[in-house]
Amino acid sequence: MNTNSRGRLAAALLTAGIALSAAMPASAASGPGMGMREMTPEMQERMQSRMQMRLDKMAQRLEIKASQQDAWQAYAKVHKEQFDGGTMKAPPKDADAATIARHRADMAAQMAQKLSTLADATAKLQSALTPEQARLLADMTRHPMGGRQGGRGEHGPRGPMGGGMGGMGGMGGMR
Repeated sequence: MNTNSRGRLAAALLTAGIALSAAMPASAASGPGMGMREMTPEMQERMQSRMQMRLDKMAQRLEIKASQQDAWQAYAKVHKEQFDGGTMKAPPKDADAATIARHRADMAAQMAQKLSTLADATAKLQSALTPEQARLLADMTRHPMGGRQGGRGEHGPRGPMGGGMGGMGGMGGMR
């Protein structure tokens, strides 16, 4: 295998690993060797509370007007559904390698569908916003946990996903 082929293979594996890690939240990864556990009801409640606080802060920063409330509420609802802990289940503890791989593929497909729904809700919200609000939404989406990448390398300290809440695409703007 030449150097060019190895480089492409490494890039493909890295991309697949990133996609898989984004599709495998802590609530889903509880198999042997995963080092994670399913979310307790208390953990889910804390996560939902933090998400609501972020959504409230986003609405405040965007200065959502009464005429924009329907689009905002639809967007917020889709965001909350993105992280419904009940939809992500771990494979059986005695699952074989093929079953685990299929489970991960199914979860990645489910995450892709959720992200597609989020993209649609974001587009509807964006169309209801003023140009300035739309720019602010884009900035909050680009930097979901509020930080900028400047001075920490091309992708920041945790790789190309930025280390935030993988999959939380428009969530945040916590500056």
